[in-house]
Amino acid sequence: MCDRLALRKRLSKQTFLCYYHSFKLLMGMLIPIHSLMVPIYIIFSRMGLSNHWYTLLMPYVSFALPMSIFLVEGFVKGIPIELEEAAAIDGSTFSKTLFGIILPVCKPILVTVAIINMFSCWNEFSFALILIKERALYTVPLGLRQFTGQFSSDYPKIMAAMLMTMAPVVIFYFAFSKQIIKGMVAGAVKG
Repeated sequence: MCDRLALRKRLSKQTFLCYYHSFKLLMGMLIPIHSLMVPIYIIFSRMGLSNHWYTLLMPYVSFALPMSIFLVEGFVKGIPIELEEAAAIDGSTFSKTLFGIILPVCKPILVTVAIINMFSCWNEFSFALILIKERALYTVPLGLRQFTGQFSSDYPKIMAAMLMTMAPVVIFYFAFSKQIIKGMVAGAVKG
């Protein structure tokens, strides 16, 4: 079926695959995460994957990949091809070009993607709520929820716990704020 569409549109197979993968990436960003919570809960509970230290890794990575790929791909497309050509003329291998030239240029966007994903995993509540039942495995938002009861809340303890959980994130942000700004505005200006 894919080949028929490619022939009908007179697209090369490589161009068609590029469009197809871009469509899958876009669908990964457009599907609301909360609409997939029930199927994920059913799959995890039937396969015995809930209540483990690695339980939340799979959903976090799966839902972070589309945005991460989108950001990194946009940044890499903006890197001049002349850098790779110059490395090839100098006799550089593919791996030396990738790790010695391209990755250092991509450092701002990689740090930006890491920080965005760290913030989203740090603040995520819903998957941890449905997939983790043991108190020893609770994430920070689930731990903060323990200070509230059905009829009362201990507000001084909640505020102290929020301040303590906020401190590492704020320190991490200020330590890498220059890299975040470089990564976010890297493709904004041409020239």
